[in-house]
Amino acid sequence: MSEAGDSPKMNEFPKKGKSVFPKMELEAENSSKTGVKPLSILKTEPQKFPEKVPLDFSMANTWDFPFKANFFAKTESTSSSLESKKSLRRKRDLMSLLCSYPLDTRMLFDDFNPQLYDERLLPIKLKGLLPKEIIRDVENGDRSWSSSSFSDAYLDSSPKRILNLAADLSVHQLVQTLISICKGENSYRTKFIRLSTRGDVEKRKVMAKVSAALMDKHHAIDIRSSFRGPLIIDASGYPTSEAEKELKQRVCQLLQLSTIEDDDILCTRQIEDEMSRSRYLVILVDRDGEEIVDPKKLGFCGTLLSGVLVLITTDSPASQQAKEGGLMDELVDLEIQTKEHLLPWVVFCHSVGKEIVYSSTGILTTATRIVEECCCHLHAIVLVAKWLRNHQDVRNWELALLKLQCANPSYDIHNFHGLNSIMINTFLNLIWDGMNKMQQNCLLSCSVIPKIQDGMPDFDLMSHWMSSLLLDLGETIEILTQLVETSIFLEFGKFDDVGCSHIWLPQETYQMLERLYTSYPLFVEKSNLGLTEPPNTDKWHNAVRIELASNKISELPQSPECLQLKVLMLQSNADLTKIPSSFFVHMPLLCILNLSYTSIRELPRSFFFLGELRELYLKGCERFMKLPPEIGNLEKLEKLDLDETQITHLPKEVQKLTNMQSLTLCFYEYRVKKDRPYSCSTIIPSGVLSKLEGLEQLSIGVNPDDERWKENVQVILPEILGLEGLQTLSMYIPQVELLKLIPAHIFKLDFRFIVGNHMQRIISSIPSATDVEFKRSDRSLKYVKGEGVPDEIKMVLRHSKALFLDRHFTLKSLSEFEMKNLEQLRVCILAECKEMQTIGGGGDMLPHLLFLSIFQMKNLRSIWEGPTPSHSSFGMLQSLSLQSCPKLVTLFSLDFLENLSLLKKLIVKDCPKLSRLISCEPSKNNARSFLPNLSKLFLLHLPELCSISSGLHIGSGLKEIAFYDCPKLQNLTRKQLVSKELTAIRGETKWWKALEGRPSEFDQIFSPIFEEADLMTQLSIYDDDDIDNGSGDLGGMPSKPTWIATSVSNSQTRKGKYRRRNTTIREIETSFLADDGYSWRKYGQKEILNCKYPRNYFRCIHRNTQGCHATKQVQQIGEDPPLYETVYRGQHTCRDSIHPVSTTILGVNNQVGKCDSTESPE
Repeated sequence: MSEAGDSPKMNEFPKKGKSVFPKMELEAENSSKTGVKPLSILKTEPQKFPEKVPLDFSMANTWDFPFKANFFAKTESTSSSLESKKSLRRKRDLMSLLCSYPLDTRMLFDDFNPQLYDERLLPIKLKGLLPKEIIRDVENGDRSWSSSSFSDAYLDSSPKRILNLAADLSVHQLVQTLISICKGENSYRTKFIRLSTRGDVEKRKVMAKVSAALMDKHHAIDIRSSFRGPLIIDASGYPTSEAEKELKQRVCQLLQLSTIEDDDILCTRQIEDEMSRSRYLVILVDRDGEEIVDPKKLGFCGTLLSGVLVLITTDSPASQQAKEGGLMDELVDLEIQTKEHLLPWVVFCHSVGKEIVYSSTGILTTATRIVEECCCHLHAIVLVAKWLRNHQDVRNWELALLKLQCANPSYDIHNFHGLNSIMINTFLNLIWDGMNKMQQNCLLSCSVIPKIQDGMPDFDLMSHWMSSLLLDLGETIEILTQLVETSIFLEFGKFDDVGCSHIWLPQETYQMLERLYTSYPLFVEKSNLGLTEPPNTDKWHNAVRIELASNKISELPQSPECLQLKVLMLQSNADLTKIPSSFFVHMPLLCILNLSYTSIRELPRSFFFLGELRELYLKGCERFMKLPPEIGNLEKLEKLDLDETQITHLPKEVQKLTNMQSLTLCFYEYRVKKDRPYSCSTIIPSGVLSKLEGLEQLSIGVNPDDERWKENVQVILPEILGLEGLQTLSMYIPQVELLKLIPAHIFKLDFRFIVGNHMQRIISSIPSATDVEFKRSDRSLKYVKGEGVPDEIKMVLRHSKALFLDRHFTLKSLSEFEMKNLEQLRVCILAECKEMQTIGGGGDMLPHLLFLSIFQMKNLRSIWEGPTPSHSSFGMLQSLSLQSCPKLVTLFSLDFLENLSLLKKLIVKDCPKLSRLISCEPSKNNARSFLPNLSKLFLLHLPELCSISSGLHIGSGLKEIAFYDCPKLQNLTRKQLVSKELTAIRGETKWWKALEGRPSEFDQIFSPIFEEADLMTQLSIYDDDDIDNGSGDLGGMPSKPTWIATSVSNSQTRKGKYRRRNTTIREIETSFLADDGYSWRKYGQKEILNCKYPRNYFRCIHRNTQGCHATKQVQQIGEDPPLYETVYRGQHTCRDSIHPVSTTILGVNNQVGKCDSTESPE
């Protein structure tokens, strides 16, 4: 490496004009050859860097360098002890390092509690950002790093790109310090800066970067205006101390001083005099190896009254020894170490977990790129790390990197002008979009609390949330905890007697929330407000997202101008029957449209010009009967949900929707007379589904009475099975033989098959919650009205996690399906299998089953028959429900009971012969405890039940128990109920008072069951009890068609309540409209295809006041003579049901159903 003097005339400092720095040019060339590029922020090679730079120091001008310098001077002068000086120097150096980062100045210079100020301690707000080990070492003045994150072992494991980044950041810190000196912002007059590198190789790279940085035109102007040009002295060309005289002669030549070869002292004095007269910037590069340069001997120390000396050296043992000997430490005004600029990497690894970062090469590489992308923005680094700390899939890390690099299209980036681009992408893409609405509202409310930037007690903030957002204390605590754990809020200690924590919001985050708050009209959210009209169209103009769901809107504006609108949510507006023809004309960017549970019958013409539409939801639109062929115009459509509609067929134009990823179809064509022809001969045309090559989710629901489907399914099934990208398949397969066509790879998907013959209307006593539990399961099989055990069913069952066996005609035991085919089952529902006598017996039975429900089993005698079960049989069972099993005498044998240690919930109902739960002699094994995890026990309509435990100790963790219609259960003692956690006992008041032996403490937790009210509603038997069935939730899959499912779903209606409740359903045909003695309110009317008269919908008038969910449908189905069909759903739980009027059916009373006098039918 050559020195600065290699270029002629470079030492003509007094001359004005173009500066010549040959040394810098040489170093810049070397940097390109070695592949080491300086920081792009230094702009050394602007033509070689992309427009987007990894560092964005837009806040650099706000850094208070004069204040910092005065702070350092004050602290340096107020301490005398050696340890205090070391601590102050370490604090000075770290503060200078942090000042070169885009950091909120409140972290550095605003102390929350000045009276507790200690000059050796770091600002308290840094404790929410930096690792504790670094803060401890700095406050102790420790530079050894022996146990720190900057130890040699840690350095050796750091990626090469991170080490290069540290070198870049150290150069940037140096340049920023020099610029502050040039601009007079450093009143402390820093004279001696030492830049320590990890070795000679890095030293040369750093020298190249410094040279290139000083050459940059933006920096060179300030340097030339303040100094007489940089004097670059490379001592590596003078490798030993014996050559020091030659080096000194070379310095004289550079300064254009007369050289006195024989008088070394005079030469030194000349250099000192020149340094005292003129302001020079001297860049001194230390020797390689163990020899070091002594700046005093060169005349640079003690006399640099107006200039600055920058010594670029290494952390070699000799250099460290020189420092310890007092050669330089007392003279150094600022120490910059490249290894300390590993701080961003250390903070990232500390926040996300070092073991995760180094767990795989892919994650380590992506982590390196993330830190490079964030560079030295410490808060952004912490936010990203906290977002990634629970992710070990490299794809999530790559997603985070992509979000850091890309602006969020949902937001106008110009609204955030002046803020750091890295922080914008971090906050909007990773943090903001990942929050729920309540968290976002809480954060937005902080934008009206300026003092949150300085810090405030957490209780004050929670009080603000509770008052402004109407939250309860539990919700605010949960939200604040989440925001602190993810470092959106930073916590910095407790200072008062109450002990509440103090938190604060960094300025950049606060400013972004301000911009979001002022731009909030981009999100018009008016859901669940009971609106009868949409908001004024003025609020629609700039909206990106409009939510008007669950209101009473009946009309929409004719042609609102929504040029930015991307999401429109209109679901659950039952009164909305028509959309204006030009409504969508000015919505060119609309991507998501939700019209679910509205009463629309068709889509307007303007809808089919929405070229950007990607998702369309029409679920529950029961009046929607025809999908127009123009649907093929929406070529970007990715998701189409037609569940619970009544379309008759699929137009062939759907094959143009090649971007389709999720398709939910539901076909229902109502024919008054069966001899009438269908409107279309084919439900799904051949060749349509095969064109949708990108399809990932497919659900097809049909009316099982539709004769077209039996032929159609044989044609389209091969097309479906040929879709290579398919991940979820839900469909009705009417013939078992068709299962032979299904290849093995389909069973690796999330399949949901309904196999067998259905009736159009199936009434079942299966609770809706049980049906929901089945639908939550992936890989499910519902086998209806089967005979025997076909091999095709065994094949599907072998891969299934959930089984719904509905009305099997011949099966006597579940074991007939063979044990190996039942191993994967998590959920099992058995209903109306009249020949079944036992669930299993012998072998390893259902080892992974979690949820078992049994209903209306006419001949069921027991759950288990045969030899002692293996320990794994039913060993994972958590919920067991039995209902309407008339021949069941006892539930468990003692041997079988031992397998149910994980059982949490037990429901037994309508078993008239059941006398005991456990078949065991009272005196046998009475010291043992069984069912330790049982927490809920419901025993209903068991007239012969006389014992719960048969003298055994059961349910040590029992919390809730209910009895109803168990007249022979006349004794309830602590011996039977040993649980100390029992909190609720429910039963009839009369039965409870006659009960013998009940402890007095049971009276305190007893609650009566009211006979006149609905039993299931009172007990909430089928509420979710946190039983994990081993699968995810519905995952966006549509509910199964109600005419296929044997139980009626609890899917939500357009009004936000339950669509159908699983209670009594009655159908009555009369020649007149009957008065049934209840008060009804008409809430809708629907035109039925091929029917002359509409169908009218009524609900109980006490629905909102007393929670009565009874409904009825009335339709005239004949004219001469008149004939009316009335369908009742649910049971009345209102006061009217206590003394109901007898229903008039046979012609005694010919009046219309009674309506409330205060409300007329709609």
